[in-house]
Amino acid sequence: MSKARKPVNKKKVLVIVLICLAAFIVLNFIGAAIGTSASITHPKRESYENRKDYNTSENLWGGFESYDKEDYLVKGMDGYELNVTSVSSAETRGTGKYVIISHGHKSNKFGVVKFVDPYIELGFTCIIYDLRAHGANAKAICSMGGYESIDLNYLIEDTFTRFGDVDILGLQGESMGSLASINVLRYTDKVDFIVADCGFKSLKYMVHDMYNDMHLNPFGYCADFGFKVFYGIDDGEINAIEAMKNKGVPILFVHGEDDNWIDVDNSRDMYEEAQKYAHSELWIVPGAEHAQARDRAGKDAYRDHIFNFLEAAGVVVYEDTAAA
Repeated sequence: MSKARKPVNKKKVLVIVLICLAAFIVLNFIGAAIGTSASITHPKRESYENRKDYNTSENLWGGFESYDKEDYLVKGMDGYELNVTSVSSAETRGTGKYVIISHGHKSNKFGVVKFVDPYIELGFTCIIYDLRAHGANAKAICSMGGYESIDLNYLIEDTFTRFGDVDILGLQGESMGSLASINVLRYTDKVDFIVADCGFKSLKYMVHDMYNDMHLNPFGYCADFGFKVFYGIDDGEINAIEAMKNKGVPILFVHGEDDNWIDVDNSRDMYEEAQKYAHSELWIVPGAEHAQARDRAGKDAYRDHIFNFLEAAGVVVYEDTAAA
């Protein structure tokens, strides 16, 4: 005769299911905190070769090989060494015009070569470099514009010392490089203009916006927690809106209309704030996706927008109406 089965304790089953569900949710939140913060602070670096190949295939390498170049190292925050290259020509030497160009996340100094031709044609010596944790630099924590802006301030000081004839100094940034270029205003008053291409207004906003688009709003707070606990980074403090307040620096905001990574509203919001303090402009490039405004607009249009912006802001006055 078989033994009678014990009746199922529904309460115990429910408790076990709820515990498993809670554990699953907690583990996912922890995974979001660790995964998001780790992927940003430890970027998978693109090689120089890959970036050069891409630029060449997309006709973005331009006249880079024909310019005079000098490689050197600059010590940034806590003595961290940045790999830097100055790019000049006979037309730019002696003009006193310099621009420091900062690349985006996972890229390197070759990622901003596409901006060199427009600035060279406007008479600017270009300074391109690997941001921390990128390119040929040593391992480090990337903060997406915080530590990088401190490094940039060291590079600004080095530029004035190294070249000795700096009359106008501009900054050009793309994506992460845009936030670093604006955030550096916290530390220096030596910047004459900024071109901020496809930037985001704060690291916190970028992360939350990414999760909101996926309808996973709570995970943004997990990422905040991960940045703070694991890396000591307050993502809310890496904030372009706050950095530009009461700074009389003209800023040209450029953004691709079809950017599905950093929403164009970031540039709109930053423009609304920036114009309170100095001449600022917003250029939305039709058909351009993330970090493709220069690619889509083309060299001449990009150069001409900078040219017109600099003249309208009173930063540079050219002797004739053509780009110098």
